[in-house]
Amino acid sequence: MNEQRHVILSSPENSETPLAQMHSLVTPNRLFFVRNHFDGPTIDLASWRLRIGGCVEKELELTWEQLDAMPQRSVFATMECAGNGRSFLQPAVSGVQWGAGAVGHAEWSGVPLAFVVKRARLKPETCELVFEGADSGTETGHPEPMPFARSMPLAKACDESTLLALRMNGERLEPEHGLPLRLLVPGWYGVASVKWLTRIEAVRTPFEGYFQTVKYVRQRRTGRGVVTESVGPMPVKSEIVRPRDASQIGIGATRIFGMAWAGEQAVEAVEVSTDGGVSWQRAELIGPRAPHCWNLWEYLWEVVAPGEHTLLSRAIAADGRVQPARHDPDCGGYQIDFSRPTTVRVDPTLRSDDILGDREALQASLQEMAEERFRMRLDVELALTHGAGI
Repeated sequence: MNEQRHVILSSPENSETPLAQMHSLVTPNRLFFVRNHFDGPTIDLASWRLRIGGCVEKELELTWEQLDAMPQRSVFATMECAGNGRSFLQPAVSGVQWGAGAVGHAEWSGVPLAFVVKRARLKPETCELVFEGADSGTETGHPEPMPFARSMPLAKACDESTLLALRMNGERLEPEHGLPLRLLVPGWYGVASVKWLTRIEAVRTPFEGYFQTVKYVRQRRTGRGVVTESVGPMPVKSEIVRPRDASQIGIGATRIFGMAWAGEQAVEAVEVSTDGGVSWQRAELIGPRAPHCWNLWEYLWEVVAPGEHTLLSRAIAADGRVQPARHDPDCGGYQIDFSRPTTVRVDPTLRSDDILGDREALQASLQEMAEERFRMRLDVELALTHGAGI
């Protein structure tokens, strides 16, 4: 079996999921993409402990076995890199030049974070929790070694779906995915789901760590001016997988296929345009609609006119949010959620007789997408500047 991740950089590992090897909506553990800032730590499970302290009434020190014996919950969730799609931005933005494939879907199992936090008894003055991993290193503009750490508001930390994840798709976490323990924050960008978790610190004032206030930040315009804030929830987003950009199709029924997700919300609908955004039609969603999860979708286009056509898709979340037409420049190299055009040419000498619900075509579409993503070069050697990163 030659199935493996496509390694872009070995130290620290940055690798993509080879989607050609996917045979279901869930990404297998061994193929799930990996994004590290520092080399992965070597951890002895027997001596590892999760320590919870700071602004608490009772400090805790927990072993893996103790966590495993606590009440467990499983959550299906889509995880996406905050810079997914950065290579499509014009002008180019520095950072890892991800294509559209830095996203995956898995079942995560572990202890609800709220259960453990309750045992520690947060003091009333606690404003947020800081999560620290065992990995550490240096970054551009920060020559002193530092651990990877992020903070999260109490409301999200105590959400019933936020987990101290011990397992992924029913199996114990692998080292590259955070063994022995990682945070799982459904609906938020992957940077929030800290791997190799060793410490949770309750704090009285907002955390101002490097990966909270220097990297992984965006600008937001308010009535009082522009403010800088950390990236958090994933937006509503869709991708066209088939047909591929610059491909040639025939007259007749052509099946347009893709996927969509909406962060903390479920996907309500996906609309497709075959005329560059002048008109829109509803696509068929495949699979159940659930918060945190992606949906596959398809639309049958009756092609009658030869020549060049511009296809677009836009997803609509359950709360009414609609995928935007353009990238927000205030987001810099993050939150790249705009509807990206796919251009196809219709050859009148060719015929197309696609149908909806064709599972063989579905698998072929996934494989076509995988092969295209696999050929993309992820430029992890670009200089990382303010706002660059995952």
